[in-house]
Amino acid sequence: MKTPNWNWPSLAAMVCAAVMTTVGAAETGFRLGVINERLDKPDHALSHYGALHAYLTEKLAARGVRSGDLVIAPNVNEMANRVANGEVDAVIEGVMPSLAIERRTGRLEPALLAWRKGQRQYHSVFFARKDSPIQGLPDLSGRTIAFEAPRSTSAYYVPKAALQAEGMKLASAESKGAATDSVRYKFAGSELNQAYWVHRGLVDVAAFNDGDWGRLPDRIRQDLRIVHRTRPLLRWLLSFTRDLDADTREQVIEVLVQAHEDESGRAALEAAARIARFEALTDADRDSLAYWSKVLGDLE
Repeated sequence: MKTPNWNWPSLAAMVCAAVMTTVGAAETGFRLGVINERLDKPDHALSHYGALHAYLTEKLAARGVRSGDLVIAPNVNEMANRVANGEVDAVIEGVMPSLAIERRTGRLEPALLAWRKGQRQYHSVFFARKDSPIQGLPDLSGRTIAFEAPRSTSAYYVPKAALQAEGMKLASAESKGAATDSVRYKFAGSELNQAYWVHRGLVDVAAFNDGDWGRLPDRIRQDLRIVHRTRPLLRWLLSFTRDLDADTREQVIEVLVQAHEDESGRAALEAAARIARFEALTDADRDSLAYWSKVLGDLE
């Protein structure tokens, strides 16, 4: 499966170039990579992860490990290119983008789980209006769905996999000549937009994670209902490249696992997309990742 590229407006691309740190050579130190989540805000990732990068840099320096620049990529494809070219040493991302980069490069290995937005793991929910005749996935044939963005685990990869497991065909709402029974999809750009589109009848259903469902405004959620729930998966990951030296890897793990224990670490984690803490993966976690890696392979 090829992850769609984002077509960045020229002005946004210029701003991104201004705020994105330049990738240095290997000798610049440990290089953390993140993907910008917001097409309309090229500096979004820097504002979120800048504090965590500064914290990590300070703590690693005290251990005799240098840090390089924060590497910000505009999409999954570009991050995979940077991993393949040896320009990144670790990536913080969701499960499916992380596994997609690993499948493409063979160089990425999940090591830590991150609690994000109060969740250790989550699942995707499909929802429709309460007055909709839709009762489950089989009823979505020929209907429309709102995904969040092409890089989203719970609001794109997982619901797409669930639909294809039902034998359904998916087609962009803008495509011509698609089969009439295809599920037509659009990207809403945010979870709130997804819910709003369903609420207003602009699409038939949408899908995102159960935590986002719980955070919907009551005035919107009261008119919606869940029609399907998927298998759970881990919330967020930190993955290392396989050729990173063992000592640096262990030093980074120790700093991140302990970060929630001091005030500055907690503040840096909270700024980084509301991460509560990092912890080591369990055998059950790795089994879950193996399952979703197979699912991702089936999508290709």
